Amino acid sequence: MTYAEYQEYMRNFFEQYYQKLSQEEIRVTLPLEEEEKEMWSDDVNPNDEWKKWKLVPAMISDGEIKKLEKEIGVELPLSLKAFLTVTHHCFDNPIGRNSVAEHFQGVKNAWNPVLVRCGYLPFAWDEDGYFIRCIRLEKMPEEEKCGIYQIDHEVLFDFDEDMVTPEEIDQRMVFISENLLTYLDEILHDRDCDSLRKASQKEVLRVLKEECGLQNYDELSDKIDDDEEFDKIITALKPIQKQYSISDDDLEEILWSMEYSTDW
Repeated sequence: MTYAEYQEYMRNFFEQYYQKLSQEEIRVTLPLEEEEKEMWSDDVNPNDEWKKWKLVPAMISDGEIKKLEKEIGVELPLSLKAFLTVTHHCFDNPIGRNSVAEHFQGVKNAWNPVLVRCGYLPFAWDEDGYFIRCIRLEKMPEEEKCGIYQIDHEVLFDFDEDMVTPEEIDQRMVFISENLLTYLDEILHDRDCDSLRKASQKEVLRVLKEECGLQNYDELSDKIDDDEEFDKIITALKPIQKQYSISDDDLEEILWSMEYSTDW
């Protein structure tokens, strides 16, 4: 794709994603300051602390992009350059903000020198802020082959920053999507890993309540501690496990995470 084609794709993505989120106005509402007044929605009450924001066409020069590339130590792929230069927005992770007041905020927040040195360009975080999302640059300039990967940011503390090798980082990376365009398309259509995780957790909770008769986490915890009862729960959850391709370890992690669910 040409740079112009990437720009058109990104412009359409941001418009569609904003339209999708704005169906629940709270998802495009933030405590915006005066310095971001340009992004206030036209019908916003200036006295409200939380204000609906709107998309604003970006006016970013080549010089500003060159400065960013120097700061992060790598030349931007055309797809990411277009992602950063067509529209100012305040989308949270896993997109990352790029507001009028703070350009490239999402990329700068995700940046990590070790990952860049090992061939990965961080550009965002996962929805919960545990995993750094990266473009693998190995296949550049064939951007359609530059996959999206993620790594638990705490894993990086295990490495000596000066000694870690690309091979060691490769082993800790988890594949997410084929490239930046498929990554964004999956987010737009709720096929991304964050959306699938939330959907699977919702289904697990439904089964626990409707088929296993559990009313709260304490009841679940008691059954988890009983091998026979735990086996019954796992059997009941097998269809969900198959539907969402959940490993046994991940299923157990989902069950333990139910302690923090507010949907009981």
